[in-house]
Amino acid sequence: MNVTRRGFIQSMGAVAGAGSVGFSLPNIALAASKAEAAATKAAFQSRTTVKSTCVHCVNFCGIEAQMEGGVIRAIYPDKARADYYNWGICPKGASGVFNTYNPYRLKKPMKRSNPAKGLHEDPRWVEISWDEAFQTIADKLAKIKADNPSKMVWHHGHGKYTIGDQYPKAFCAAFGTPNVVHRTTTCESSRHVADELTWGYHGHLPDLEYTQLYLSFGSNPFEGEQWSRWLDHAIMDGKERGMKMIVIEPRFSHAAAKADEWIPVRPGKNAALILALCKQLIDAGTIDVNFLTTYTNATQLVGEDGLILKGADGRPVVWDTAGGFTAKAYDDPAAVPALTGTFQIDGKPYRTAFQVLIDSMKDVTPEYAEEVSGIPAARIKSLAKEIADAARIGSTMVIDGQAIRYRPVVAYTFRGLSAKEFGVQSSRAALILNMLIGSMDAVGGLHLHDVMKNPAYLEASKCEYPPKRADLSKSVYYPHSHHDVCQQVQYTVNDPKAFGLGYQPEMQMFFATNRPMSTSDALKQLDGMKKTFNVVIDIVNTETCQFADIVLPDLTYLEAWHLSPTRWTPNRKHVAIRQPLTNAYNIPHDAQTILWELAKRLGLRDKYVDELNSKWGLKEHKFQKGRDYTAREMVEVLWAEKAHKPFQYALDHGFSGKKVDTKARYLSGLEAKVKGAGKPRIKLYADQLVESYNTVEKTVKANNISNIDLAGYKIAYAPLPLKEHAFPTPHREADGFPLYLITHKRMYRNQAGNTAQNPILNALGADTQDNFIAVNTKTANELGIRDGDTVIVESRVGTAKGKAKLTEGIRPDTIAVSYHYGHWSLGFPDSAKKGTWINQAMELHPDRISGMNSFNDTKVKLYRA
Repeated sequence: MNVTRRGFIQSMGAVAGAGSVGFSLPNIALAASKAEAAATKAAFQSRTTVKSTCVHCVNFCGIEAQMEGGVIRAIYPDKARADYYNWGICPKGASGVFNTYNPYRLKKPMKRSNPAKGLHEDPRWVEISWDEAFQTIADKLAKIKADNPSKMVWHHGHGKYTIGDQYPKAFCAAFGTPNVVHRTTTCESSRHVADELTWGYHGHLPDLEYTQLYLSFGSNPFEGEQWSRWLDHAIMDGKERGMKMIVIEPRFSHAAAKADEWIPVRPGKNAALILALCKQLIDAGTIDVNFLTTYTNATQLVGEDGLILKGADGRPVVWDTAGGFTAKAYDDPAAVPALTGTFQIDGKPYRTAFQVLIDSMKDVTPEYAEEVSGIPAARIKSLAKEIADAARIGSTMVIDGQAIRYRPVVAYTFRGLSAKEFGVQSSRAALILNMLIGSMDAVGGLHLHDVMKNPAYLEASKCEYPPKRADLSKSVYYPHSHHDVCQQVQYTVNDPKAFGLGYQPEMQMFFATNRPMSTSDALKQLDGMKKTFNVVIDIVNTETCQFADIVLPDLTYLEAWHLSPTRWTPNRKHVAIRQPLTNAYNIPHDAQTILWELAKRLGLRDKYVDELNSKWGLKEHKFQKGRDYTAREMVEVLWAEKAHKPFQYALDHGFSGKKVDTKARYLSGLEAKVKGAGKPRIKLYADQLVESYNTVEKTVKANNISNIDLAGYKIAYAPLPLKEHAFPTPHREADGFPLYLITHKRMYRNQAGNTAQNPILNALGADTQDNFIAVNTKTANELGIRDGDTVIVESRVGTAKGKAKLTEGIRPDTIAVSYHYGHWSLGFPDSAKKGTWINQAMELHPDRISGMNSFNDTKVKLYRA
């Protein structure tokens, strides 16, 4: 299997190389003459190899570029990186050379000559010099800084990874604006926030080396996701040794195709399904009582007000069943806390947090969950038993002489649970399922990353009002939006007074992000962009560029220096660089040097240096004031700090990695940070949400805020996932729209819309050039729709047109459409505009906790065009 997988990926690299040296595949296969064969062999022998890192998406795979005469001839996976992360690279990575040599790239700075901005307005671009572009931007920034720096809003999407968000964060801190906005609410922020509310930081992975039962709730690394190039081979390795994989999602995805079982749950109903599984485990007594009492707050007492009871010293209280049946501090070593029950203290009733969970699920029977989720009650019962049997509760495994909890079952998710109106609660439901069987930080279970790194996440939000930021992050609108609220900015810019913002944003800078294409109810994003002076830094002329006043070309990831981000795994970590292979169009700047130049022209260079040292956490090796740095010199400083190896090592190898030992892997998380006296417990019961809601309610009433629905917020801010969280707004209100709409990613364009212009990807076939509207064959027949028909998807907010694809691989009540297609920028060639832009038909009901986009909640009609 390993040989097959590596062989496929390397053949993709060969395709890129063949296309770039000018041979067609038939010519290579036929080897027309000995002379041609000899010339080809000589050309390959004269090549040199450069190690670098792919940043086409957020997997950051190690790559080897084959160079000849300063030209990139082919890109392959770095074999040395296979032991640390990726065994191969995807079609985007293998054909990345074509994005660099793309003739449609932005090559010169441009300014707008048409003051009108709109969907179909031609900006009438005029090329200008870099000096004019810099001075125009600097003059605008200087005027804003003198007035109110907050009036400038910086956005980045993939730009966070092409240079590191430390650079824009440092620049904006030096400038004085709080408005630095990342794209995470169009990605996976609800999953992050669910983690943070539960165990004090974010990031988890299945411990697949030892997992025996892998439950995937809408995680799809075989098409496009974070950690894809590790998860894909780790999953297949697990399956080869006997691991069972069950995929739970409405669509027969590539992950489902590799699973042992596909369970087609109804969209948006995962909370009901997972809670029913939890109830079955509890009712059967097949739960890890020791884990719940030792590591979680399940035993802490909850009052009728929903808050956890605390003693005079501020510590949470439990009911001690051993020392006279009385209340004691949660971490009293002599106490034997009750896991269930209701108790009277000072004449008031208190339940354990676990009892509150039990009571909240009393109606979530398998039969109820079947009605809601569409999964037969019998399968829900048998799946719960399967989970319990496979979990081996109470067992340990000895690794390197250490006896460690062994729970080889994991429930894992990514966007499948998070991209919803109740994404935080759905994601927390999965975390609670893992808690019940004790799989967190156990061998074969759910590996948690940096437990309690930021314990402030376990506290209630201040629910700021008036908001300071244009995205309303951490305000009364989105109290726990720890990862910005990117889609909110344009609504606020369009009407700041409606949200209590005390200023009108005047300038927006967009770096490697394309918000008009990527959010729900996308056309409304354009309203705010019409009102501001906009600067865009990108490699192609995107939809965002169409609303820009100044556009600056950027270097691609194959042309620029960077201390590259990497992906950790349960047993490995590494640091890497990206180094330039070429400069196809002699572009003199990338975003790093653009920010440096702007800081200089604004007189902020030394302040920017201070902020860079702070944001990067530099201690031994720092940027120095009073001097300039090239992009390479900046990377040299960062490498010295992070890798502690000579820079020549980075140039030769591209990365430096190490194996994570057993103690760090299993005993440095919950065991070290949670277990024992004086340490916080992870939150099965998220009481901080109750406190946050109380503050929201008080703030709304005190300020007469009319655009916050308190009833909706109260449901969203429940301390536990509830059955109500399976009913997002469109499911309750969109009468006459019978079909559920879900969205998904495709490997060819995931997080890289510029690949719409990649000829080698489009040359792979019609399937890569276009997307389709997947509809169940039975449903299509009932609607009179045939395979290939042009159809209309209609929701309450808009319509989208596309081609129907009939399939048995989707629920009859659901249709599915991928992102990344249907570009409409006037700066894109027609070949890149094919497909359905589904975002214009998706309703936007952000998660009220995290601000996450609700990509998978819309209900629609479907009919022939």
